[in-house]
Amino acid sequence: MSAILANGGIKENRRELDFYPTPPEVTHALMKFLFEKTILQAESIIWEPACGAGHMATVIEKYSPDIISSDIRDTGYGQAGIDFLATILPCDAVITNPPFNLSEEFIRHGFQQAPVVAMLLKSQYWHAAKRVSLFNEYPPAYVLPLTWRPDFLFDQRKNGAKGAPTMEVHWTVWARGDIDTKYRLLSKAQL
Repeated sequence: MSAILANGGIKENRRELDFYPTPPEVTHALMKFLFEKTILQAESIIWEPACGAGHMATVIEKYSPDIISSDIRDTGYGQAGIDFLATILPCDAVITNPPFNLSEEFIRHGFQQAPVVAMLLKSQYWHAAKRVSLFNEYPPAYVLPLTWRPDFLFDQRKNGAKGAPTMEVHWTVWARGDIDTKYRLLSKAQL
């Protein structure tokens, strides 16, 4: 019998290492916000530690060309074989869509790297009692829900076919020294 996941998927259908490429408009929306709020500047060194095939990193470098792209796997993009959780690499920001089952570890480790950390998380991420201590220990500066449902399977669709995405996500942003959590909606970036 197959295990059913919370969002209605089947566990056996999940991609290896929770690899779901981030659609470009999701990263554009975050980067526009971070630059408008002057949380980051063009000279910021940004680390994308779960870069996969570079979907997020190629968008980030349009805003800040000094980007470090790495992944634990060899995807043909970025530095392969870099285990984020076992690596210290100081930078100005860590921005990623972490593997869901390692998200808390990614958040905690991100603070050892950078004063700004942004993680793409499921919309109900903070609704779990087991994450209260994480939220209290590292209060985010912003919780930024998207006003649309991104298509995380866009890379599998043929000839521009559209999907019917069901997962709602948000960005959580930590900026060292800013512990007054603000809730702001992010609209879809026009590309």
